[in-house]
Amino acid sequence: MRQPLWRLPDAVAASLRDSIALPAGAGWRVLRGALDDLPTPGPTPLRWSEVDAAGTARYDVALALLATVLGQPFGWAHQQAGRLVHNILPSPESANVQVGASSSVPLEWHTEDAFHPERADFLILACVRNPDEIGTRLAAVRDLGLSTQDIEVLMRPTLAITPDDSYGEWRTPITAIGMPTVWQRTDSLCVRYDPSYSTPVRDDQEFATVYGELAAGFDQCGFEVPLSPGDVVIVDNDVMVHGRVAFSARYDGTDRWLKRVLVRAPRERHPNESTEHGYHQRLVIPNFKGN
Repeated sequence: MRQPLWRLPDAVAASLRDSIALPAGAGWRVLRGALDDLPTPGPTPLRWSEVDAAGTARYDVALALLATVLGQPFGWAHQQAGRLVHNILPSPESANVQVGASSSVPLEWHTEDAFHPERADFLILACVRNPDEIGTRLAAVRDLGLSTQDIEVLMRPTLAITPDDSYGEWRTPITAIGMPTVWQRTDSLCVRYDPSYSTPVRDDQEFATVYGELAAGFDQCGFEVPLSPGDVVIVDNDVMVHGRVAFSARYDGTDRWLKRVLVRAPRERHPNESTEHGYHQRLVIPNFKGN
């Protein structure tokens, strides 16, 4: 994987690396007040496409540069117009949909962009506004206490995962490819999970039974990370699932507003992923030289 063409000077990056690295054995880290010195942007817009780019430019640049310490920040060509820094805020038309812009329904447990073999290794979320103190829910697959037999069953490539509704009209006649739900990395059990956008490619009742118990297991071992303006949370997208409780959006400029950056890092993934098409969703890797 290539190094970002734009990044912090090596000495600055080195000084930050230990501060933002995930603790050994942990799949997340929160940086309290990391962006406290940045000016508060204007009201929370109704849609990501209505964000005043100039008003949040300092947030975006700070997050993008922070992300380069972890790896290669990227976006998706068909998600939020290929932007590198995403805006996660409630939109009326998405209130009941399983996407980040929902509000009236809980955002169910999932790994980010589970459908794609080049999905993020790390997920960065920064809080811009959160007057209702709505936290981010996290749970680790290692905390489920899965038996050896359960793990073997979940390693079967039984489910196909498709892009979520934030990708718009992606649907074309593409052969579904079964993907394992868990796999073993050298240092940890890993998970690939998005039940709202998953369909079986074969009949496997044993798999269905074990898989069907995962959501309740995540509920039991999961926890909420409170976020205040200026806070940044970094999540290992291979070992953690995340979600959010339902809330009542006001659509009056005061609603919860997060920034999101996706980061690729040179880490191992399941070897079968090299054969996946990712539904032809294309990564956008900016170089800031006319991009």
